[in-house]
Amino acid sequence: MSFYTDPTPYFDEWRERGPALIETPDGQQSWMISRYDDVVQALGHPCLSSTIIPGGMLNHTDPPEHTRLRKPITRAFSARRMEALRPRIEEIANELLDAWQDAEEVDVIDTFAYPLPITVICELLGVPKEDRDEVQKLTAELLSPATMAEAYGRFAAYAQDLVHRKEPGDDVITELRDEPNLVSTLVLLITAGHETTSQLIGSGLLALLRDPALRRSLVDDPILIPEAVEEFLRHDGPFALGLGRVATADVVIGGVTIPRSSQVTVSLGAANRDPSRYPDPDVLQLGRNPHVGFGHGIHYCVGARLARVEGEIAFGTLLRRFPELVLAAEPEWRESFIRGLGSFRVRPKP
Repeated sequence: MSFYTDPTPYFDEWRERGPALIETPDGQQSWMISRYDDVVQALGHPCLSSTIIPGGMLNHTDPPEHTRLRKPITRAFSARRMEALRPRIEEIANELLDAWQDAEEVDVIDTFAYPLPITVICELLGVPKEDRDEVQKLTAELLSPATMAEAYGRFAAYAQDLVHRKEPGDDVITELRDEPNLVSTLVLLITAGHETTSQLIGSGLLALLRDPALRRSLVDDPILIPEAVEEFLRHDGPFALGLGRVATADVVIGGVTIPRSSQVTVSLGAANRDPSRYPDPDVLQLGRNPHVGFGHGIHYCVGARLARVEGEIAFGTLLRRFPELVLAAEPEWRESFIRGLGSFRVRPKP
């Protein structure tokens, strides 16, 4: 079975081996870090560098450059600002679900899980509505193992053009206009700002449809939805394969020495299914220990608050309006560095 269809067997094998040199699902030789405690240690280790590709993108820099780049983005994505978006996100969610009202069958990804976060991030950043199809195409190319190598240049060219032609406004691009590395920052924010949340909505809803008892509890008691969002992120989060690092010195993780200059993959997905941390890890269970679905340490996802707000609203609105929706066909998983569904059809009403 493909890693992209079901990564669980791979997670189990990686954790059993501990830190070990393997060929990753994208065909690269890398030291795989997969146990929860090892992942936390690795993400905080000063000799495991995030600077694995050039370009100055936030998630591929180390302090002090990372600290300098992150500060203005953190201000732009403050918790207060994200919470203030709730009414607008609720409006978008309801508008999208209006189209489900009389539909016999719909694709969750095309009609809800994708357009909700892409609309939110584009409005927040200041990306014109007419650019969203282009953004979708560029993002898909950037995240596909087959096209990633050439896609970044095209995406960067688009972002550069956007900055030049855009009029100032009440948006994040305007706020960050004078910041260094703006183009690479925009590529990251546009991509991560909708793809991860789209995956959260898709995989979370699929898990929920396969767990009728949990779905009923959320329908009956919506106050539990924020806990459910956290469990969806742990159970099947977007960064299944993991985050790339390079060892700048010999590094000891889990009692194993990883040689200097080694490529390292830190698997958040495997750590979040570690049975030593989460009993019965393949089962959805509210109230779990905190997860590493958004990373850990200085590279903790700057958009985590936005993703949580969107997830809470998406599931709350879906379950309120369509509490009896059912799976219409077996979903299809795509091959992408961010794990996600390519097709997911449901019937809004049984």
